[in-house]
Amino acid sequence: MPMFFLMGIVFLTVALIPYILYLFGISFGKKLTDIGFPKEYPKISMIMSAYNEERVIEDRITNLMQCHYPQDSYEILFIDDCSRDNTLSRAKTCLEESGIAFRIIANNKRLGTNRSYNHAIKLARYPIIVTTDADVFFELNALNYLIGRLVSDPKIAAVTGELRPFLNENNTTKLEGAYRSYYGRMCDWESAVDSTYNFNGALVAFRTDLIQRIDDKRGSDDANTAFEAIRKGYRAVYERRAIVFEDIPQSFGEQYRQKIRRAKRLIEATLANLDLLGMNRPFSRFFYPLRLFIYLCTPVLFFISLFLIIIGLYLASPVILLVLLFLALAIGAVWRQNLFNAFVVNQFYLIVGLLNMGKDTRIWESTSKKEI
Repeated sequence: MPMFFLMGIVFLTVALIPYILYLFGISFGKKLTDIGFPKEYPKISMIMSAYNEERVIEDRITNLMQCHYPQDSYEILFIDDCSRDNTLSRAKTCLEESGIAFRIIANNKRLGTNRSYNHAIKLARYPIIVTTDADVFFELNALNYLIGRLVSDPKIAAVTGELRPFLNENNTTKLEGAYRSYYGRMCDWESAVDSTYNFNGALVAFRTDLIQRIDDKRGSDDANTAFEAIRKGYRAVYERRAIVFEDIPQSFGEQYRQKIRRAKRLIEATLANLDLLGMNRPFSRFFYPLRLFIYLCTPVLFFISLFLIIIGLYLASPVILLVLLFLALAIGAVWRQNLFNAFVVNQFYLIVGLLNMGKDTRIWESTSKKEI
């Protein structure tokens, strides 16, 4: 067998080491103990940032009204980040009719999520903040499980929910569903042992006595919230039963912009908090180094290994190479919702995210079909 092929196998094996460790951990490792709803519902301030979401904002507020968290136990701080449509007026009308306590914040210029949240945090009345997006939808008990987890342990400073795609027949949705299933179990294992910083910005809760602001200079607001909890010596936890749904862009082109922005900002947050490697806790000694390898090394090693394996197979037998490529494409086309396809696509997004480091993506453009 040509040396290229053997080198490719070695590179591939090294690239997959952290995923193998996670597979072992989620299969045999510690699991979070199920926590029920809060015995007493604390007051929370829910911050929602929106940009050009007029087509869904009324349904989104209706979704909040239908949730099982007591309406007299929360307020909504609605931020309009200079929408070019009727998002602001529709949100105001719907909130006035909802009976929910609310305040409207209309930005004078585009700020993006992180800076909008920090402005609203200063205006919040209650000691627990929940941040969420305007184009996602809570499972009706999501807030109950989220807050139940947060108040279950005084060492927990921040909690995130599980982000899932709305089920449909889109190829992008099937791929995202496979990826999200494995992703959530990885975060659950990290949370059970210590902490995770892989938060979903669609649903995050944190205590303002411990976290007063979100780093708005580098990285994603969700990861930076978790990092701040960990830096203070507390836990950041992933609650899989706090489910929030999002629409996945129907085309790969639309999803590309969304995923690249997310990957790039997650990598930024990962690199901006390297000082936490010096802490004496399982997160810093084990999980954070693994995540660094996954985001920085695995994508590069993976594509190098593919290149070497293809060259090796071509030199050994072009016919065998063509047969294997055909089989891989056929299996991927027939069985779209599989972990291998999701893994390959995710490595691509991470590579492009790395190549986009340095670009300012704090101010987003909508990638969903809902934009006018």
